[in-house]
Amino acid sequence: MTSQSPPPEPLAAQQPAWDGHPDIEPVRRTLARLPELVRPWEIHALLRALARVESGAALLLHVGECAELFSMADAVHVDRRLLLYRRLSDRLADRTGREVVLLARMAGQHAKPRSLPYETLPDGSRVSTYRGDAVNDRAASSAARMPVPARLLESYRHSHSTLDHLRRHVYLGRPVFVSHEALLRDYEAPLTRDHGTRYATSAHLVWIGDRTRDPDDWHVRWAASIGNPVAVKLGPSTDERRLASLARLLNHPGRPGRLGLIARMGIGRIDRLPALVRAVRDSGAPALWVCDPMHGNTIKAGARKTRLLRDMCDEITAFVSTMREAGGHPGGLHLEVTPDMVQECHTDRPPDAAAGAEPPCDPRLNPDQATAVVDHFADRFLGLSLVSAAVSRGR
Repeated sequence: MTSQSPPPEPLAAQQPAWDGHPDIEPVRRTLARLPELVRPWEIHALLRALARVESGAALLLHVGECAELFSMADAVHVDRRLLLYRRLSDRLADRTGREVVLLARMAGQHAKPRSLPYETLPDGSRVSTYRGDAVNDRAASSAARMPVPARLLESYRHSHSTLDHLRRHVYLGRPVFVSHEALLRDYEAPLTRDHGTRYATSAHLVWIGDRTRDPDDWHVRWAASIGNPVAVKLGPSTDERRLASLARLLNHPGRPGRLGLIARMGIGRIDRLPALVRAVRDSGAPALWVCDPMHGNTIKAGARKTRLLRDMCDEITAFVSTMREAGGHPGGLHLEVTPDMVQECHTDRPPDAAAGAEPPCDPRLNPDQATAVVDHFADRFLGLSLVSAAVSRGR
């Protein structure tokens, strides 16, 4: 009898160009020997919390940096970020009267998918795109932008340091859950561990981006094999039939709290959302829905990207209305924020000229802007009109 070769591993989109690098296999082996960053009992605690969100008993605030820099792992940066996230979570809870599950984009959000593999610098030279500190350096030079596998070990080290600091802040009833986009196969696969059930031990929740959600892609197949809660970003190009298949694949047991769907349509394409909600409902796979009002509303202001609060708030309003009309629960928000008082996003029109430092990746909300967006969601969630909300705030 002739033995058959195992099927080839599915292709993984958006991977760094480091295949064949002499360091990649030693790095993978080292990661496979390192301790788990999160524990199965913590993952199950988040599953239970997200089940309450899915049932309508709670809301989710999924919040953090667009791309974490390694320099953000020190105690001062971690404390400042956590303080902001707690304040936003408490504000959403106070305004809605609901329990709020806080999920931080933190302790591992070191890699980013990119639209183009290269960028052209002002001097005309072409360099690899910055893909996050886990892959290359932000500095605008060919040497800095070379993908370096050893940076995966630095990502682990900084994630470990951040989690150690976060755990010192945990007190009764206020756990700190962390998440990141599970983008890099060479990081996630070695940190997947078997406890009877396979778990991604790199984070409590991992999400799959809009560029890597193909059901035949490695990211989806891997996510289907783990016991963590998983989320998927859904842009306007999402096909209803493929989404139904994706939902069944990722939540075939129908486990509450297992599958999150993060709608990032953009205000100009929010009309796509009702069909997607119906497709998931008809698939029979339970899911909780969250609004990302930022990624679909990115525009160019000169050479820089920005986002307008007006567009974000309009998308939130449409999201809540769509979920209500479909008989569903508008489960919460997914936001990119910073504790720094930057002006990367703007109220209702982009500035005439860019000001301030360029963000590490995409435009983030500053604390005041993030508060305004959270307030808008709370008002829409409670069914308040713009007039009554303004009157309420003026009292």
